[in-house]
Amino acid sequence: MISTVVNYYDILEVHQEVSAEEIKRSFRTLIKKYHPDIHGPNKLWAESKTKVIIQAYKTLSDSATREQYDRLYSHHLHNSRTRRHTKRENTQTEDEGIRARVRLVFDDLLNGYAQNAVNNYERLLKDHADAEFLLHLKHRDYIDCKFLLAEAYEKLGQYEVAIEFYEFIYERGNGAHHRSHLVTEIKERIRNIYCRKLTKSAPPEKALGYYEKVLKLKLNKNENAFIYKKMAECYLKLKDYEKALVHLKTALSLKPNVQGLNKIKTKLRQHIPNLTI
Repeated sequence: MISTVVNYYDILEVHQEVSAEEIKRSFRTLIKKYHPDIHGPNKLWAESKTKVIIQAYKTLSDSATREQYDRLYSHHLHNSRTRRHTKRENTQTEDEGIRARVRLVFDDLLNGYAQNAVNNYERLLKDHADAEFLLHLKHRDYIDCKFLLAEAYEKLGQYEVAIEFYEFIYERGNGAHHRSHLVTEIKERIRNIYCRKLTKSAPPEKALGYYEKVLKLKLNKNENAFIYKKMAECYLKLKDYEKALVHLKTALSLKPNVQGLNKIKTKLRQHIPNLTI
Protein backbone atom coordinates (compact mmCIF):
# COMPACT_ATOMS: atom_id res chain seq x y z
CA MET A 1 0.00 0.00 0.00
CA ILE A 2 1.28 3.48 -0.85
CA SER A 3 1.77 5.42 2.36
CA THR A 4 1.62 8.97 0.99
CA VAL A 5 -0.39 10.48 -1.84
CA VAL A 6 2.07 12.61 -3.77
CA ASN A 7 2.42 13.09 -7.50
CA TYR A 8 5.07 10.51 -8.41
CA TYR A 9 4.75 11.36 -12.09
CA ASP A 10 5.64 14.94 -11.27
CA ILE A 11 8.62 13.79 -9.20
CA LEU A 12 9.93 11.70 -12.12
CA GLU A 13 9.20 14.56 -14.56
CA VAL A 14 6.98 12.45 -16.81
CA HIS A 15 3.36 12.40 -17.93
CA GLN A 16 0.90 9.87 -16.58
CA GLU A 17 0.56 8.08 -19.95
CA VAL A 18 4.28 7.40 -20.44
CA SER A 19 5.68 3.91 -20.97
CA ALA A 20 7.66 1.92 -18.41
CA GLU A 21 10.79 2.47 -20.51
CA GLU A 22 10.40 6.26 -20.38
CA ILE A 23 9.89 6.08 -16.62
CA LYS A 24 13.13 4.10 -16.30
CA ARG A 25 15.01 6.57 -18.54
CA SER A 26 13.83 9.57 -16.54
CA PHE A 27 14.65 7.82 -13.25
CA ARG A 28 18.24 7.16 -14.34
CA THR A 29 18.67 10.78 -15.43
CA LEU A 30 17.33 12.16 -12.14
CA ILE A 31 19.35 9.79 -9.96
CA LYS A 32 22.54 11.01 -11.64
CA LYS A 33 21.43 14.65 -11.36
CA TYR A 34 20.66 14.49 -7.63
CA HIS A 35 23.34 12.02 -6.48
CA PRO A 36 24.45 13.20 -3.00
CA ASP A 37 28.15 12.85 -3.84
CA ILE A 38 28.00 15.75 -6.32
CA HIS A 39 26.06 18.18 -4.14
CA GLY A 40 28.67 19.02 -1.49
CA PRO A 41 27.11 21.13 1.28
CA ASN A 42 23.62 20.20 0.02
CA LYS A 43 24.25 16.50 0.49
CA LEU A 44 21.42 15.99 3.00
CA TRP A 45 18.96 17.71 0.69
CA ALA A 46 20.16 15.54 -2.22
CA GLU A 47 19.78 12.37 -0.12
CA SER A 48 16.20 13.33 0.73
CA LYS A 49 15.48 14.13 -2.92
CA THR A 50 16.98 10.82 -4.05
CA LYS A 51 14.86 8.82 -1.59
CA VAL A 52 11.67 10.35 -2.97
CA ILE A 53 12.78 9.66 -6.55
CA ILE A 54 13.55 6.02 -5.71
CA GLN A 55 10.17 5.59 -3.99
CA ALA A 56 8.41 7.08 -7.00
CA TYR A 57 10.30 4.76 -9.36
CA LYS A 58 9.62 1.65 -7.27
CA THR A 59 5.91 2.47 -7.34
CA LEU A 60 5.57 3.34 -11.03
CA SER A 61 7.98 0.76 -12.49
CA ASP A 62 5.82 -2.14 -11.34
CA SER A 63 2.55 -2.46 -13.26
CA ALA A 64 0.56 -3.69 -10.25
CA THR A 65 1.67 -0.96 -7.83
CA ARG A 66 1.37 1.63 -10.59
CA GLU A 67 -2.26 0.65 -11.21
CA GLN A 68 -2.94 0.74 -7.47
CA TYR A 69 -1.23 4.13 -7.19
CA ASP A 70 -3.19 5.57 -10.13
CA ARG A 71 -6.48 4.60 -8.48
CA LEU A 72 -5.44 5.99 -5.11
CA TYR A 73 -4.07 9.23 -6.53
CA SER A 74 -7.13 9.71 -8.74
CA HIS A 75 -9.32 9.28 -5.68
CA HIS A 76 -7.14 11.76 -3.78
CA LEU A 77 -7.40 14.33 -6.58
CA HIS A 78 -11.15 13.90 -6.78
CA ASN A 79 -11.59 14.45 -3.03
CA SER A 80 -9.13 17.34 -3.05
CA ARG A 81 -10.88 19.07 -5.92
CA THR A 82 -14.26 18.52 -4.31
CA ARG A 83 -13.06 20.16 -1.09
CA ARG A 84 -11.56 23.10 -2.96
CA HIS A 85 -14.68 23.53 -5.03
CA THR A 86 -16.88 23.57 -1.94
CA LYS A 87 -14.60 26.00 -0.13
CA ARG A 88 -13.80 28.32 -3.03
CA GLU A 89 -16.48 27.72 -5.59
CA ASN A 90 -16.05 31.05 -7.36
CA THR A 91 -12.27 31.28 -7.25
CA GLN A 92 -9.61 29.92 -9.51
CA THR A 93 -7.63 26.94 -8.19
CA GLU A 94 -3.86 27.16 -7.92
CA ASP A 95 -3.42 24.56 -10.65
CA GLU A 96 -5.64 26.52 -12.99
CA GLY A 97 -3.68 29.67 -12.25
CA ILE A 98 -0.40 27.93 -13.00
CA ARG A 99 -1.85 26.40 -16.14
CA ALA A 100 -2.92 29.83 -17.38
CA ARG A 101 0.52 31.29 -16.69
CA VAL A 102 2.26 28.38 -18.42
CA ARG A 103 -0.03 28.81 -21.40
CA LEU A 104 0.94 32.50 -21.55
CA VAL A 105 4.64 31.52 -21.67
CA PHE A 106 3.96 29.05 -24.47
CA ASP A 107 1.83 31.51 -26.45
CA ASP A 108 4.54 34.19 -26.19
CA LEU A 109 7.11 31.69 -27.47
CA LEU A 110 4.89 30.71 -30.39
CA ASN A 111 4.39 34.37 -31.30
CA GLY A 112 8.09 35.21 -31.13
CA TYR A 113 8.04 37.23 -27.89
CA ALA A 114 11.12 35.51 -26.46
CA GLN A 115 11.97 38.05 -23.77
CA ASN A 116 8.40 38.19 -22.44
CA ALA A 117 8.26 34.39 -22.39
CA VAL A 118 11.54 34.09 -20.50
CA ASN A 119 10.52 36.77 -17.98
CA ASN A 120 7.21 35.01 -17.26
CA TYR A 121 8.88 31.61 -17.13
CA GLU A 122 11.40 32.84 -14.57
CA ARG A 123 8.63 34.32 -12.44
CA LEU A 124 7.00 30.89 -12.45
CA LEU A 125 10.32 29.36 -11.42
CA LYS A 126 10.50 31.76 -8.51
CA ASP A 127 6.92 31.08 -7.41
CA HIS A 128 6.95 27.30 -7.94
CA ALA A 129 10.58 26.20 -7.67
CA ASP A 130 9.62 22.76 -6.37
CA ALA A 131 7.35 21.75 -9.28
CA GLU A 132 7.74 20.93 -12.97
CA PHE A 133 4.93 23.30 -13.90
CA LEU A 134 5.39 22.84 -17.66
CA LEU A 135 3.71 19.45 -17.19
CA HIS A 136 0.45 21.39 -17.14
CA LEU A 137 0.78 21.41 -20.93
CA LYS A 138 -0.22 18.53 -23.17
CA HIS A 139 2.67 16.17 -23.91
CA ARG A 140 3.44 17.47 -27.42
CA ASP A 141 3.14 21.10 -26.28
CA TYR A 142 5.38 20.27 -23.31
CA ILE A 143 8.23 19.16 -25.61
CA ASP A 144 7.65 22.08 -27.98
CA CYS A 145 7.69 24.54 -25.10
CA LYS A 146 10.99 23.11 -23.81
CA PHE A 147 12.46 23.45 -27.29
CA LEU A 148 11.24 27.02 -27.77
CA LEU A 149 12.51 28.02 -24.32
CA ALA A 150 15.92 26.59 -25.23
CA GLU A 151 15.85 28.59 -28.45
CA ALA A 152 14.84 31.76 -26.59
CA TYR A 153 17.63 31.43 -24.02
CA GLU A 154 20.11 30.70 -26.81
CA LYS A 155 19.07 33.89 -28.65
CA LEU A 156 19.45 35.86 -25.41
CA GLY A 157 23.00 34.51 -24.99
CA GLN A 158 22.17 32.41 -21.92
CA TYR A 159 23.83 29.29 -23.30
CA GLU A 160 24.14 27.32 -20.04
CA VAL A 161 20.34 27.45 -19.56
CA ALA A 162 19.66 26.72 -23.23
CA ILE A 163 21.87 23.65 -23.21
CA GLU A 164 19.97 22.17 -20.24
CA PHE A 165 16.71 22.32 -22.20
CA TYR A 166 18.28 20.96 -25.39
CA GLU A 167 19.91 18.06 -23.55
CA PHE A 168 16.65 17.26 -21.75
CA ILE A 169 14.83 16.90 -25.08
CA TYR A 170 17.72 15.04 -26.71
CA GLU A 171 17.89 12.53 -23.84
CA ARG A 172 14.19 11.73 -24.08
CA GLY A 173 13.88 11.87 -27.85
CA ASN A 174 17.00 9.91 -28.80
CA GLY A 175 15.93 6.60 -30.31
CA ALA A 176 12.33 7.68 -30.89
CA HIS A 177 11.63 7.38 -34.62
CA HIS A 178 8.83 9.97 -34.63
CA ARG A 179 11.20 12.58 -33.19
CA SER A 180 14.24 11.81 -35.35
CA HIS A 181 14.12 15.14 -37.23
CA LEU A 182 13.89 17.14 -33.99
CA VAL A 183 16.66 15.12 -32.35
CA THR A 184 18.98 15.74 -35.32
CA GLU A 185 18.33 19.47 -35.11
CA ILE A 186 18.90 19.52 -31.35
CA LYS A 187 22.11 17.52 -31.63
CA GLU A 188 23.49 20.14 -34.02
CA ARG A 189 22.50 22.95 -31.67
CA ILE A 190 24.11 21.24 -28.68
CA ARG A 191 27.31 20.80 -30.67
CA ASN A 192 27.34 24.42 -31.81
CA ILE A 193 26.73 25.83 -28.32
CA TYR A 194 29.48 23.76 -26.76
CA CYS A 195 32.03 24.18 -29.56
CA ARG A 196 31.34 27.75 -30.69
CA LYS A 197 29.99 29.47 -27.60
CA LEU A 198 30.87 27.85 -24.27
CA THR A 199 34.40 26.68 -25.13
CA LYS A 200 35.30 30.05 -26.63
CA SER A 201 35.84 31.77 -23.28
CA ALA A 202 36.22 28.70 -21.05
CA PRO A 203 39.54 27.73 -19.41
CA PRO A 204 41.06 24.61 -21.01
CA GLU A 205 40.06 22.23 -18.21
CA LYS A 206 36.41 23.30 -18.49
CA ALA A 207 36.53 23.28 -22.29
CA LEU A 208 37.67 19.65 -22.14
CA GLY A 209 34.50 18.78 -20.23
CA TYR A 210 32.41 20.44 -22.92
CA TYR A 211 34.22 18.55 -25.68
CA GLU A 212 33.67 15.26 -23.83
CA LYS A 213 29.94 15.95 -23.86
CA VAL A 214 30.03 16.63 -27.60
CA LEU A 215 31.76 13.28 -28.21
CA LYS A 216 28.80 11.54 -26.54
CA LEU A 217 26.56 12.86 -29.33
CA LYS A 218 28.09 10.26 -31.68
CA LEU A 219 28.89 12.64 -34.52
CA ASN A 220 30.52 11.61 -37.80
CA LYS A 221 34.26 10.94 -38.15
CA ASN A 222 35.15 14.36 -39.52
CA GLU A 223 33.36 16.15 -36.70
CA ASN A 224 34.93 13.89 -34.08
CA ALA A 225 38.36 14.49 -35.63
CA PHE A 226 37.84 18.22 -35.12
CA ILE A 227 36.82 17.66 -31.48
CA TYR A 228 39.90 15.53 -30.73
CA LYS A 229 42.10 18.19 -32.35
CA LYS A 230 40.55 20.88 -30.11
CA MET A 231 41.08 18.65 -27.07
CA ALA A 232 44.74 18.25 -28.06
CA GLU A 233 45.02 22.05 -28.08
CA CYS A 234 43.50 22.19 -24.58
CA TYR A 235 46.00 19.67 -23.25
CA LEU A 236 48.82 21.70 -24.79
CA LYS A 237 47.63 24.74 -22.82
CA LEU A 238 47.61 22.59 -19.69
CA LYS A 239 51.15 21.37 -20.55
CA ASP A 240 49.97 17.76 -20.54
CA TYR A 241 51.89 16.84 -23.67
CA GLU A 242 51.32 13.09 -23.52
CA LYS A 243 47.54 13.48 -23.54
CA ALA A 244 47.83 16.11 -26.25
CA LEU A 245 49.70 13.58 -28.37
CA VAL A 246 47.12 10.85 -27.74
CA HIS A 247 44.28 13.11 -28.83
CA LEU A 248 46.23 14.34 -31.83
CA LYS A 249 46.79 10.77 -33.00
CA THR A 250 43.09 9.99 -32.50
CA ALA A 251 42.18 13.00 -34.67
CA LEU A 252 44.57 11.80 -37.38
CA SER A 253 43.17 8.26 -37.26
CA LEU A 254 39.70 9.66 -37.93
CA LYS A 255 40.77 12.15 -40.58
CA PRO A 256 44.41 12.05 -41.76
CA ASN A 257 44.18 15.45 -43.47
CA VAL A 258 42.44 17.30 -40.65
CA GLN A 259 43.34 20.97 -40.81
CA GLY A 260 45.24 22.95 -38.19
CA LEU A 261 47.54 20.21 -36.89
CA ASN A 262 50.92 21.64 -37.90
CA LYS A 263 51.01 24.13 -35.03
CA ILE A 264 50.18 21.35 -32.56
CA LYS A 265 52.89 19.10 -34.02
CA THR A 266 55.46 21.90 -33.81
CA LYS A 267 54.72 22.55 -30.14
CA LEU A 268 54.75 18.85 -29.28
CA ARG A 269 58.17 18.39 -30.90
CA GLN A 270 59.53 20.99 -28.49
CA HIS A 271 58.56 18.83 -25.51
CA ILE A 272 58.56 15.22 -26.74
CA PRO A 273 61.96 14.02 -28.03
CA ASN A 274 62.06 11.96 -31.25
CA LEU A 275 58.38 12.66 -31.95
CA THR A 276 57.18 11.06 -35.16
CA ILE A 277 53.64 11.51 -36.41
